[in-house]
Amino acid sequence: MESYKKDFIEFLYSQGALQIGDFTLKSGRKSPYFFNAGIFNTGRASYELGKYFAHLLKNTLGEEYDVIFGPAYKGIPLAVSTSIATYKEFGATKGWVFNRKESKEHGDKGAYVGCQIKDGSRIVLVDDVFTTGGTKEEAIAQLRTIAKVEVKGVFIAVDRAEINADGKDAIKEFTAAFGVPVYSIVNVHDIFNHLHKRRIDGKIAVSGADYKNYLEYKEKYCIKEKQ
Repeated sequence: MESYKKDFIEFLYSQGALQIGDFTLKSGRKSPYFFNAGIFNTGRASYELGKYFAHLLKNTLGEEYDVIFGPAYKGIPLAVSTSIATYKEFGATKGWVFNRKESKEHGDKGAYVGCQIKDGSRIVLVDDVFTTGGTKEEAIAQLRTIAKVEVKGVFIAVDRAEINADGKDAIKEFTAAFGVPVYSIVNVHDIFNHLHKRRIDGKIAVSGADYKNYLEYKEKYCIKEKQ
């Protein structure tokens, strides 16, 4: 595994954004871990997280995008911090924008806040995780109704590597339906394989029992791990 991925995983864990245990997700699935991007609520933590996204975007697209879109709500600070980090790290000025849950009918009317979305805009979507892709589907469909945009990709911190309700690869199905690739900094397998029996901040991050729970989760809900 690349060193930056190891650094990122340990960063998530040490900040408390990555929690190992027993969690019930919105989908009803039982998960051996939970990732909460809302933990990054200081300037330093937000900037550090934004740097990882900025480098992923740079390594993937170079300068071939214009706007960083963050779906409400957790995607909002990600879009802003990634835009700032992109400027600080690479001197590139990229606009940020996010959607409102409900359109505003007074003042700055509309469904979006931030830079203008127009025909020809090359947009990247940033978010914390990819589980089934429902939030991303809604966001992209909405963007395409207001302008002839080019969505260059979905960029996420953690790929849960899960199958959808039909037992199919959720990301492959999403890409096939929308023509939009998905890129992640790390995936669930990276996380558990790196943290298994590793001591961070004075404690074992993933115990043998935790790893066993992950293997059961992997067998039930995950696509086959790429070799």
